[in-house]
Amino acid sequence: MEKNALSLRGIKQSFEKQATETEVNPGGTAVMDCKVINKGGSCVWQKDRRLIGIYPGKYEWSGDPEQGDCSLKVLSARADLDDGLWECQVTASTFDSVDYLNSEPARLIVRAPPSSVEIYYNSSKDSTAIVTVNSETKNRIKCISEEGNPPPSLLWFLGNQQIDSAYDQSDDPLDGLSKGWRSILELDYTFRKDDNGKMLRCVANHEALTEKTLEAKAMLNVQYVPTISISQAPDDIEEANDSVFVTCVADANPPATIIWRKLGSPEIVSIQDKLEFIQINRTNSGTYTCEAKNELGASEVIQVEITVKYPPNDVKIEGVTNAPVTGVVGGSVRLECRADSVPKPHFSWFRKTDGQKEAILIGEKAGMGEYLVLNNVSYRDQGEYFCEASNKIKGNIRKARSKPAILRLSGPPEIGPRFSERTITVELGKDTTIHVEFCAEPAPHHLWRMGSTVITEGNGKFTPLALVPTRRPSCYEAKLAIQRVELEDAGTYEFHVDNSRGSAHATISLRVAEPVPLTAVVAVITGCLVFLILITLCLLYAFRSDRWCFRVKDELKSSADLLDNGKLNGHIKNGYVSASSSQSSVKSKASDLRYSDLQLPKSSNNGSMRSKADQVAHGLPSVTAIPSPKPEIIHITNGSISNLKDKVDV
Repeated sequence: MEKNALSLRGIKQSFEKQATETEVNPGGTAVMDCKVINKGGSCVWQKDRRLIGIYPGKYEWSGDPEQGDCSLKVLSARADLDDGLWECQVTASTFDSVDYLNSEPARLIVRAPPSSVEIYYNSSKDSTAIVTVNSETKNRIKCISEEGNPPPSLLWFLGNQQIDSAYDQSDDPLDGLSKGWRSILELDYTFRKDDNGKMLRCVANHEALTEKTLEAKAMLNVQYVPTISISQAPDDIEEANDSVFVTCVADANPPATIIWRKLGSPEIVSIQDKLEFIQINRTNSGTYTCEAKNELGASEVIQVEITVKYPPNDVKIEGVTNAPVTGVVGGSVRLECRADSVPKPHFSWFRKTDGQKEAILIGEKAGMGEYLVLNNVSYRDQGEYFCEASNKIKGNIRKARSKPAILRLSGPPEIGPRFSERTITVELGKDTTIHVEFCAEPAPHHLWRMGSTVITEGNGKFTPLALVPTRRPSCYEAKLAIQRVELEDAGTYEFHVDNSRGSAHATISLRVAEPVPLTAVVAVITGCLVFLILITLCLLYAFRSDRWCFRVKDELKSSADLLDNGKLNGHIKNGYVSASSSQSSVKSKASDLRYSDLQLPKSSNNGSMRSKADQVAHGLPSVTAIPSPKPEIIHITNGSISNLKDKVDV
């Protein structure tokens, strides 16, 4: 009655909720929704456009159709029966109504797990579970899943790391009643050599699977061109004392062949990974190369340097034979030293002159083929020259010395510096010998001379001795013996020497000293002591005296002031001068008056060093001194008295 009433009122029925795609595991229960508002008709279901009746235990109402809930419960789901498109239909409310309802088809998926997942390479399944690929190139690999419903989700993994595919998964339904799908996921990937040996996995994810996943896996066999590494040789390798091993390690798949060569030679030294030198020698020194090859190509070539060290040998001065090296005084001499050693030698130069026990270091040069250059050579540079080569191996200095190069010079005579000009002193009556050292090559001629007289042999007093060679080559000592030296033997002696290259001479001054008597020595010492005592007394007197130079200057200034003031009157009569003042009177002959006579110190003779008798003998009058604290001085010139300020010199 109520439905009819609603229908009469014109209210149409409609869907409140429709079925959607639903998944269910085999044997499970699925509910296909269908709810109707103002339901007036009857609910029916169809699958794949075939009507499905209500069968308890298989297809049952999930709700109350009378209340508009026409949802269908599918029990014990089976893929062959239940998997498909389901539609909920509601008949019209009345025979003449047009509110018939038909829901959108909704798929009920009865899940079916994929039966297999396989990895395919080069369009074929790899049954060995090993996939061989090349590094550094693109490799296309497929993962195929069969009979999954719905299609599984396929993923690629390299080890445990997921890798992205360049393609989307493709799903195609299978023929027949299985209702399953074939799913394919392709991988386009460039593997590296580090991926060799890793596991490549294709994983299918599906809810129907017990473990939720099913996977296929294959071990990667990544093939690549060889790469090599090489161990370096030791830095300090000594000849005959060390053995050397150098290893070349190749990283390659498939395995590579090692090839050793010596740089500069096409021959193969070894095909082993280890290069061995037992008790290495200098011929093994050089640059060695290692290379590895396999089917895919060859590695780069790596070099290793092997340096065998050995001490200096074959040390020699270039051009030196058994004959001496010759030169000219004043010129230059160059010596070149060579040696064979590794590392390069350090050169030192030594010289041993005649008379020396050991050679002395005269200079150092570094590097191969160094020169020792002697400029402006003299006879003193003659001697034996050695070149010493040294290097360092394992912290130890190794040395070797050359045979000597004997230097001999020729040139004009050359007199030793300390003999060219000197003075000697000889005691009267003693014997003496004058000697001079000189060098000359070729052999020289010589003579002694005193003044213009040539001293020859046969003179009993002077005897020129024969030349005596010294320890230095081309050098001599000349001597002149003098017996019982007398005062007239003092003077200048000359030594002359010459050869075909030039000449030279030396000058020797001879002084004859008379013996000093002991009494004279005592007298000199005594006189010195007396002189020192007198000096000391004078200094003491000067410190005690109240008459200093500046006092005298003041007193003279006072006397000059008296003259200017007219207090001192003087005149000259008959060649005599008369001086008078309130305190003194002096009369004397003007022409014989001395400066010392005009000074009036406190003494019995008024400052004169003469006695009265001396004064009378010279016609001078006697002068009587009147004590005066300030002596006056009268300067007399040509019978006149001049201004005292201008003439008095203190």
